[in-house]
Amino acid sequence: MLVGIPSLSDNDRFRGYRGDVIAHVEEALLGVDHEVLVTSPQSRQSWPGVVDACNLLIDKCVGEGFDYLWLVQGDVEVPPDAFERLCALDVDVAQGVVPRHNDREALICGFMDEALKVWYLPRQAVQGQVLSGWVFGGLSCTLIKRRVLEAGIRFKYQPGIGEDILFLYDVQSRGFAAKVDGRVLCGHLPEWPLPKPLTLDVGCGHEPKGDVNVDLFAEPTAHRSPDQRKCDDKPLEAKAISDFVRADASHLPFKDGAFRRVYSGHTIEHVEDPEAMIDELLRVSSCEVEITCPHAESPWGSVACKPLHVNALRPEWFKRVLEAVPSIDFEVSSNSYGNGPGDIFVKARKKRLTCD
Repeated sequence: MLVGIPSLSDNDRFRGYRGDVIAHVEEALLGVDHEVLVTSPQSRQSWPGVVDACNLLIDKCVGEGFDYLWLVQGDVEVPPDAFERLCALDVDVAQGVVPRHNDREALICGFMDEALKVWYLPRQAVQGQVLSGWVFGGLSCTLIKRRVLEAGIRFKYQPGIGEDILFLYDVQSRGFAAKVDGRVLCGHLPEWPLPKPLTLDVGCGHEPKGDVNVDLFAEPTAHRSPDQRKCDDKPLEAKAISDFVRADASHLPFKDGAFRRVYSGHTIEHVEDPEAMIDELLRVSSCEVEITCPHAESPWGSVACKPLHVNALRPEWFKRVLEAVPSIDFEVSSNSYGNGPGDIFVKARKKRLTCD
């Protein structure tokens, strides 16, 4: 797939957003074979230049055999599930939506008529809905199948009518199907960025690393003592910890996919049901899960001074458990301590849907 980001010049107003825009695209395309192209400077400026940049992207997509062209404007942040949702619509042109620069409640979305007039819809009629018919969603986030481009449909400049309106009119008047997915609500910079992705730390202890931090014990506990046969721990300073939540790692009080990244360090060896904990970490993550724990044979693993380490875990155990989860890619590694093993490191990523 080709991801195309139209650009008029090296110093256009979108330059400062470029790294952020591309980072959001890359997150949405985890596991998907793709190339990102920011177009070179155009000789024409303003809307004629945008038309030229979009047609350059069409030429590359068709000429080099890409199956899809995903147009993302240079001031648009796509959400992590944008490509997955648009691809799943399985239509010739699938679009996300953005709010207008001057009004967050007004989305660039509506229906077209044969006179090229767009009848814009209120936000409540769009958000969370999939619209079909003679639809219009701008061009901020538009996934186009190659067969549309091979039919000779290109962008045109006509004073007084937007190139996006002309393109969507040509697509649908030629019999191609288009849909707008109001669940793919993109950020529109600089006024309306997407919310910052959150990180969760499960079993945070005295060194929290997340935007939200979970621990079962706010009071002193031998679980955090070097020698667990006695308790020399201190209470957590819960009021000083960012968004502290007291909860069990195997029963997290968060909705599915609430956090982009979920981290847990030296906790899973303490829980009664480590598989249930892994299930929960994967459930509340939209993207990444990282787990660190002692190797069963490490000096701080299953030893006399650690009676509360109820699980003696090895890399092979993690591999067996994670191989049973088809929706993730993962890697398991370990380091050494002295002449023996030290810690185990687990990294898991949610797979993204790929288009055939």
